[in-house]
Amino acid sequence: MRFTPFLPAALCVALATSSPAFAQTPAVPEPKTEPAGVRKPVPARKAAKDATTRRAKAAAAPSTVNPEAASVAAAREQLKRERSEVEALRGTTVNLIRMMVQEGLLPKDKAKLLLGEADGAALPEPAPKAAAAPVANVAAIDAASTGSADGVPAADASPTTPGSRRKKAQTVRVPYISETVKNEIRDQLRQEVFAQAKSERWAEPGTLPEWLDRIVWEGDLRLRYQGENFQPGNVDILTYRQLAEPDLAPGQAGALPDTQSDRNLWRMRVRLGMLAKISETFGAGFRIATGSGSPVSTNMTLGNSFRGSSLVLDRAYLKWDPQPWLSAMGGRMPNPWFWPTDLVWDEDLNFDGVAASLKPRLNERTTAFVTAGAFPLQVADGTPLTPRPRDKWLFGIQAGAEWLAENATRLKVGAAVFDYRDIHGVSNPAGSNSQANDWSAPSFRQKGNSLFDINQGTLNTGVKLALAPKYRMLNIGGEFDFARFDPVFVKVAADYVRNIGFDRAEIRARTGLDLAPEVTGYQARLTVGRDAIRALHDWQVFVGYRYVERDATLDAFTDSDFYLGGTNTRGYFLGGFYGLDRNAYLRVRYLSGNEITPLRDPVTSAAFPLAIDVLQADVNVRF
Repeated sequence: MRFTPFLPAALCVALATSSPAFAQTPAVPEPKTEPAGVRKPVPARKAAKDATTRRAKAAAAPSTVNPEAASVAAAREQLKRERSEVEALRGTTVNLIRMMVQEGLLPKDKAKLLLGEADGAALPEPAPKAAAAPVANVAAIDAASTGSADGVPAADASPTTPGSRRKKAQTVRVPYISETVKNEIRDQLRQEVFAQAKSERWAEPGTLPEWLDRIVWEGDLRLRYQGENFQPGNVDILTYRQLAEPDLAPGQAGALPDTQSDRNLWRMRVRLGMLAKISETFGAGFRIATGSGSPVSTNMTLGNSFRGSSLVLDRAYLKWDPQPWLSAMGGRMPNPWFWPTDLVWDEDLNFDGVAASLKPRLNERTTAFVTAGAFPLQVADGTPLTPRPRDKWLFGIQAGAEWLAENATRLKVGAAVFDYRDIHGVSNPAGSNSQANDWSAPSFRQKGNSLFDINQGTLNTGVKLALAPKYRMLNIGGEFDFARFDPVFVKVAADYVRNIGFDRAEIRARTGLDLAPEVTGYQARLTVGRDAIRALHDWQVFVGYRYVERDATLDAFTDSDFYLGGTNTRGYFLGGFYGLDRNAYLRVRYLSGNEITPLRDPVTSAAFPLAIDVLQADVNVRF
């Protein structure tokens, strides 16, 4: 490899020829004791120091000359100082050229042209060079330099033959990077890395990467004792199953477990979820929970020969908030409606579908809201037995307003219409064994709604029950929080529902049953205590009353604890909360329910009562 000098001599030439004073000034004589070829320049600092000393002595001496003489003396002194500085620069340049000649960086003949005959005669001889590489090695290097990166010779490369001239080696220039530039690059990289580390908080103790700040984990665990007390005069379980649940197997989701024998159960519920802020407008959430196939319960009953419980995907949804007053959700989402009580919706119920909400601000203290949603309930594929099933849907719309006073007193009201499509039963063709309308039977139900057998009058064996009425509910609810005694709150919540889709004539024509309209329900609750249970000794007490007629609402999605779920019930409930520690609390409640319309034997018209009392004691922890 051959290196071509960077030629700093050009700079030296420029310095040596740019000043007239430099060109007219002879070289400083060399002491005889110095080696040949090295000339010692006049020290610039010493010359300047001597000039300064002379000026100081002159200033200290008495002024005996006239002003013109003083001016001439000052000019001569300035000329001497400049001459001394030029002599120092010339000596440095001559020594630099001689060192370049000695190192072989500048040919001696060119150096003589630069320095002249007087200074050029004393130039040193160049230092001897290292031995040249063998021809074979040079040929190998040349061949390698003309080949491609993968070792294949380039198209213009030709082998070296005896007698042919070897291709001249290419000159490789290696740029020089000064220490100053290196330090600047190093400092710049260090600042960039530190800036990135600071923004992503690499070195801060106890912190996590920035993206984890956009994720919030939530969860809870509940241990419950549940005592179920059945009145001695209740209908026996066999008669009840024959009249109310002939198509349900014992233990199936929604089936009543017993009617006369008390039960003591230990139950557990675990839920773990995540909320993620994807961007300024998009978010996502999911939650897993214990479950048994019921949409209104995530309880796991202990006592299954130590076998574990299954986990289900309880929630998985996207949320979009393009404006503070507009939001939308899609997927398996939490309840999007305003529901002051569990008259219509169970607290564990989640919705599959899409929903959107508008929340315009009317004034400083009042905000309106409008929510609409569409939710598929049962989507079935056609089969040879049921070739044209209909999909079942829930459509809803709700509007209301919320008013907030200065002292945190709050009033919120809302009115909604919930319209269920194609959930009513359709009889199978009479006189045949067709099952074309089996899709109309509900996939899940609790108890209370009016039912009929869609296989009646057919050749099909077995009973298949479906809903007799259609369900289109008008729901009006409100919630009032009175905060005058803060931190003690007084809360009143009320709900009213009516099935405006009930049509007695239409039901008679479709099912053959003449059903009296039992389509009204209401619930009220009074709560006194802390606004929320967050810390040790926080407390709440509550009492309420519930009345839900048989077809007031769909029994599948109403509260699953009162009366062990369903409609056609009335009664009271009471209980309280107590904070055991931060994020840990105890809840005890007692729910007493009786039937409104007794179960009747269709042949004898005999009435069978059913009363159920439930005691629950829960220990809940949140994390």
